[in-house]
Amino acid sequence: MDRYPTEKLDLEIFSRKETYTAEEKKFIMDRLNAERLIHQRAQEEVSGKKRFYTEEEKKKILEKLNESRLSRQKREEIQKRRTYKKEMYKFGTKTCYKFADMERDYFIEISDLEKLSSRPVMISLHYRLIDELKRKDVLIKTEIYSDRFFISHDPIRVYFKQYALEDEK
Repeated sequence: MDRYPTEKLDLEIFSRKETYTAEEKKFIMDRLNAERLIHQRAQEEVSGKKRFYTEEEKKKILEKLNESRLSRQKREEIQKRRTYKKEMYKFGTKTCYKFADMERDYFIEISDLEKLSSRPVMISLHYRLIDELKRKDVLIKTEIYSDRFFISHDPIRVYFKQYALEDEK
């Protein structure tokens, strides 16, 4: 004989209980899981999602994931190489790196380095006057093959020159 309540009246009594035995807990969890699966399958059918993939499709998906992982890993490696053992400067609450071999001492904030990609972006570089820090907007980009930064001082007539960050002393 089945110990679980099957009638509607028994379910109401069963649902009013505050403590349950291990068997009753298992029954409740099985019933909730079955309802969840029915709802999930219905949603997948409505949205047109595919539940099973062929081996070829699985390989293609894994290759795409692997390519994106390798690309991300290479970008992170080059980013580390750009900033490894570079001199850091503090100006109040700003922490910056200094560009080497520029006509003026330009500094870039560490938080701005995350915004850089292979597409040119307008970034504010900072430079020092006697007792204050001024800003200059420049176009800056990076390339995957290089650990240098490509900077154009004029956003209208774009001409990129490459600069590296100043090494530690």
